[in-house]
Amino acid sequence: MKISGLWRYPVKSMIGERQDRLELIQGGVEGDRRFGVLDLRSGTIVSAKNDARLLLARAMLAGVTLTIRLPTGETLLGTGPAVDLALSDWLGRPVRLVEVRPTGRGTFEMPSDFEDDESERVRWEGPYGSFVDSGPVHVLTSASIRALASERPDLEWDVARFRPNVLIEVEGESMVEQAWLGQRLTFGTAAIEVVRPCNRCVMTTRAQPSGVQRQLDILRHINAHHGSNLGVLARVIQRGRVELGQAVVDGP
Repeated sequence: MKISGLWRYPVKSMIGERQDRLELIQGGVEGDRRFGVLDLRSGTIVSAKNDARLLLARAMLAGVTLTIRLPTGETLLGTGPAVDLALSDWLGRPVRLVEVRPTGRGTFEMPSDFEDDESERVRWEGPYGSFVDSGPVHVLTSASIRALASERPDLEWDVARFRPNVLIEVEGESMVEQAWLGQRLTFGTAAIEVVRPCNRCVMTTRAQPSGVQRQLDILRHINAHHGSNLGVLARVIQRGRVELGQAVVDGP
């Protein structure tokens, strides 16, 4: 097994960055979901779960400098009143771009029915120190993607739909990572512990500017045939650097 893809998403629910390497720190992936768009009326961090437009913007982080490119063609740098005004104008409601604090956490919402964006909202709080939904490191395998593509070849099983941090190349066609629960994965000097399956939501069905189309059957199939799970969530148990092409060792 080896690492075939690495990503981080500096702003919650915006398109992120494909990377050659990632730094794993105590709270997860350095720079991942470090910023969020705060809805000033609801007090929640806006997610593409309830506003799909966020997936049309792209966020990039170079050192401490954040750059956001809106689908309008506008480029925003860092945080502050000018950025907040541009985001508010784009989304049509008052918002503020905020950076998570080590002791802070986000409150999120999504529709209770993934097929109806106007359905009643479900609300929850994420973990401290990041704007991730629940788990700090999201791991997916190529074997799972191939399994799903074999089951429903009529659908578009693009990895971008599932927004992993780490994609691992594994032979075959099976949901192999579901057998890793409770196990350790080691890449070089870094190590993570797989803690639970990744429960999928409406995000997987959203369109993206890379050409990914809206397909509700993506989530219908995962819900019906895989218990709503695809990929796994993990916590960092040993800090270090993860690099593209690196071998992955699994074990207790």
